Order: sequence, then C-alpha cells, then structure tokens
Amino acid sequence: MLQQTFIHIPGIGEQTELQLWKHGIHSWDDTDRFEKCFGAVGPRLQKRLDRYIPLSREAIRRKDASFFQRLSIAGEAWRLFPEFSDDCVYLDIETTGLSSVFDMVTMVGIYDGRKYQVFVEGDNLQDFPAYLKGRSVVITFNGAGFDFRFLKLAFPELSFPPIHIDLRWVTLKLGMHGGLKSIEAELGLTRAESVENISGYDATVLWAKYLRGEKRALEQLIQYNMEDVVHLKAIMEIAYDRLSQSRAEFLKNSSASVFSGVSPSPRSNKRAVMGRASLQSHSSDLVPRLLKRCTTFEKPPRIVGIDLTGSEKRATGWALMEGAACVTTKCLRTVDDLIRETLAANPDIVSIDSPLSLPEGHGDPNVPIYRKCERALKRMGISVFWCLLPSMQMLTRRGIELASALRKAGCKVIESYPGAAQDILGIPRKKASLEELKRGLFRAGITGDFVTADITHDEVDAITSALVGLFYLADDYIALGTPAEDYLIVPRSEKFNYAKLAQIVSASGLDVVSQSTTTTVESLPHAQRFSGAAS
Repeated sequence: MLQQTFIHIPGIGEQTELQLWKHGIHSWDDTDRFEKCFGAVGPRLQKRLDRYIPLSREAIRRKDASFFQRLSIAGEAWRLFPEFSDDCVYLDIETTGLSSVFDMVTMVGIYDGRKYQVFVEGDNLQDFPAYLKGRSVVITFNGAGFDFRFLKLAFPELSFPPIHIDLRWVTLKLGMHGGLKSIEAELGLTRAESVENISGYDATVLWAKYLRGEKRALEQLIQYNMEDVVHLKAIMEIAYDRLSQSRAEFLKNSSASVFSGVSPSPRSNKRAVMGRASLQSHSSDLVPRLLKRCTTFEKPPRIVGIDLTGSEKRATGWALMEGAACVTTKCLRTVDDLIRETLAANPDIVSIDSPLSLPEGHGDPNVPIYRKCERALKRMGISVFWCLLPSMQMLTRRGIELASALRKAGCKVIESYPGAAQDILGIPRKKASLEELKRGLFRAGITGDFVTADITHDEVDAITSALVGLFYLADDYIALGTPAEDYLIVPRSEKFNYAKLAQIVSASGLDVVSQSTTTTVESLPHAQRFSGAAS
C-alpha cells in the first residue's frame, strides 16, 4: 500500500490522492507514464511527484521510516507496514494503576517479530530506553493515550521512534470498538490457557502478589505481557490486509495477504529475568515508621477510619486503629450509630472517605457540581465522582452532617483518599482483589482479625482510611484543596510523580504543592492548610 500512497507528499491530501487513483495513477510507477498523467496531473502537482517519488523510493531503500512521518500525523502510518515490518517493535506496558501521579510502570514488553524482551521494575527496567533507541516504528494499542504517557513520566528524556502505529485507532477504521481483549476476540485470536482470563485489573494483582513473595506471579505477568505484544503483530497484519483492500478498490485480490497466523512463542529473556528476580519482603516497616513520627503523642494514637455509604440501606465500614496498629472493624448503618461508636472510641483523629464540603460558591447556577480537588484527581487519572452528582448528593450530605457533628463534639476530622494509600503499599484496589488488599494492609504492619475474617469491602476501606489518618498525624501527607473548599488528605510517597502533581494542582486552581519528595508539605503553613478541614 505504501507505493500506492501519495498523501505523505507535502501538499497532497486525501482528495488529491483519490483523484490520482480515479485517473488510473495507482502507484509511484504510474507517475512516470505520460499517458496516465496527461490531462490528470497539472504542472505543479507533477513537479511535486517528480521530486518526492524518487525520494520516497530512496527512503525505503535506506529504511528511513521518518521520511513518511506525515502518515503518522494523518493517522495513516499503517500503510508503510510491509516495507518496514522488519524494523517494527510491538510495545506494551504494565502499571500499578491508571493514575499518572500515583501509579508507576512495573513492566515493559517489546517484541520485534522474532524475540521478546521484558524490562521489569527492580531488575532491568532502566535498560529500556537504550533498547528502544534507534528503532524506527513502534506499534501499540492505545499507546498514545496510555503507554507513552506513563513512559514519558518514567523516563523524561526518552525518545520515541518517529513512526507510531496505534492499533486502537487503526482497528477503529475497520469499525472495531473496545479494548485489546475485545479486538482479539472479534478477530478470533486466543491466548494461552494460563493467561486467557487475566484482565488489566488482574495484572495489578499479579504484581502485588510478586511484591509479597510469589515469584510465580511475576512469571505469569510476563507471560500475559508477552501474549499482548505477540498479538499486536497479528492484529497489525490483519488490519493492514483489510484496510489496504478497502481503502484502494484496485488493490482487491491483487496483493498477497501479510497475515499468515499468530507467531509461535518467541525467544525471550524471560528466564534470565526470572533468575534474577528477588522475592520481596513479606512485611513492611511503614506503619511502625509512621507511629514513630507521631512524636506529639505519649502513647500510640487512636484513629477511626470511616468508609461512608450514601444511605442507611447499606452498612458503612468503621475501623479503629489503636496501640501497635491493631485494628478492629464494624459495620454501622445510621449516622447516630457512627457518632456514638466514634465518640466512645475517644479517637485522636477521624478519617472519613466521603466528600465533606461543597464547591466554592455553591448555590450559584454557574458553579460546577465538583470541587477543585475532584477535578485534580480526574486529571491524575483517578476515577472519582463529582460530589454533587445526583447519585452522590446523599453521600455528600451524610458526610457533611457526620463531620459537623463529630467536630462539634471535639473530634479532629479529615477527608481522606484511601486509594492513594493502597497505591503506596503496592497493592490493588478492592475492585481488583479484596484479599490482596487485606494482605497488603497486613504487610504494612497493621494487625487484627481482618486478614482472615470475612469482612466487607467497606470495612477494609475503613482500615485504609484510618491508615491515611496515621499519615496525617505523622505529618507525611499532601493536602489537595483550597481554604474555601477544605482539603482532601493524600498520603505522601517518594513513588509519586511530584512534577506532574504540581502541574495538575496548578491547572486545577488548588494550593501549590511542593515538588520536593521530602516527608513534609511546604506549600502552606499548617494552620492555613487545614483551616476548616480539621478542627
């Protein structure tokens, strides 16, 4: 299809290309034939063709894919695939989640059509940029929206190949919608039995299992990633065959298919990576370290965590962390029950997972239904619901009511974001695996019957909310908000991308967050930062 293509030439667009095809000028060779060009190609266009067709042939001979970069801009880079197939690499990454601030790259897999190379966090991930250097074509699925974004944050100096073929948009040209797995199913591509049912969420669980010492989980995650990139090659070939024949009618039944089946399992460095893989510690000093930082307390603090629900119909998760981080949990339904149980616990702080304030200027019809901190979380890639969505209004109202009553009773109350604490621990969210979340909290140093007990998702999130309260008391947190809207408390971690966080905070109109990775927030004086948020 590349040698039937003209839109890579400056000044030639899709309509001109269609007109050339309509007049029988189907290939670069046809531009040299007077009888085809006469009456169809004007002098200016002929001059362009005479100049760029020889350069195009020379670019193919020199394997200079960058010459055809205009095809990438036009979303038509798939056309150069056969001529540059030997120079293509298929790329897919694994991460701990979807947030460009809180989550990180755990694995990069690259397949060049012959060999699979995997780069793993904690082993050889730092070697990835050198491996990619000098490549001319990279093929991904949603790489522009996901893989490249994470890789640029992880490796700010990384240079990507000049040609990027994103199969998400290539397959969309064929009327295919959905993620990689649904495209595979539509094309009849199947996976090895050991990974056929693994989803993106499951991949984060496998990484969490590896972090707690299951080497087999890393092996399975590598296999999952390898299937991803091997299938990218098959999808690329199928898509090329279908698009080339549908795009140019004269190519139907005249060109050989490039797809000849899914490649067999390629050679790889998997064994070497597995041989070097070091099993992670089954425990962490996170909670003991945070407790040591609570220097203003004569004895370990008592912290209540609450994962509030929108109504009494569904029980709220309640947790008390006391002593050496020993936790007890309960399910409570009414606001009165929550107040009574919390006051009886005599906590040093109450950490609530619920909106506890309204957008600044609430009541004005021009004011949005979200707070600035929620807008910031959205920009970070965090799934969050606006506090005044119809489905959220009851929860927001309950949260404000509960916080107000507890503050009047003398409790210090903060609004917390437990998901960030789970990211710091390297454990999946409850949506991915409740059991892994429980084990992750235990590894962090939290003890109690919750590990083996049959407790609810809400109780586990209440424990995590209590952990956010401990981060706050240890002065190891970030406050997202403004004085008018109060603050959402997020645990601090050296793993976060603080440069990206600062950009998002500024764009969202929040108080400035220090880019330093030290354990204190320098953005605002403590009292100003929490005026109204903690009393």
